[in-house]
Amino acid sequence: MTTNLFRIGAMALGLIAAQRILPAKDNHSVEGVWDVNVTVTNCQTGALIRTVESLQMFSQDGSVNETANTFLRGSSVGVWAHSGADKYQVKFWFFRYKPDGTFASRAQALDNIVLSDDGKTFSASGNIKDFDASGALLSTGCFVHAATRLTPSAQGDDE
Repeated sequence: MTTNLFRIGAMALGLIAAQRILPAKDNHSVEGVWDVNVTVTNCQTGALIRTVESLQMFSQDGSVNETANTFLRGSSVGVWAHSGADKYQVKFWFFRYKPDGTFASRAQALDNIVLSDDGKTFSASGNIKDFDASGALLSTGCFVHAATRLTPSAQGDDE
């Protein structure tokens, strides 16, 4: 009887652990780390404003962190939520800096992501607003993202 209770308890613990591990391995979610190509354009004319490369990390708790390949902006912090099927909404913020390193603006991005059927890529579109130190709107731009999921095998490691 004690042996059976021990086995049942061990199986229950194993199932609980599997439920915690399996979602982390689910590639059909935005959770994970992504290599993102960002193209920012003028919303009215479509004229190119800038392109940026970034790394974005979507955590299970609904937080998002991003870093970009330019010294003119800081790291991003924000939140994300599943909005249906393969769609996600993201809101994040970061600081922009002038070439001399002083504060230029605080940016707020609103992003709508569509995850691919295989979960290896996503496309996104949204807008980015820049605010001055007092909170007044300075500018609005539109952007698109093209992202690829980073995995240990996709990072080029020679293991």
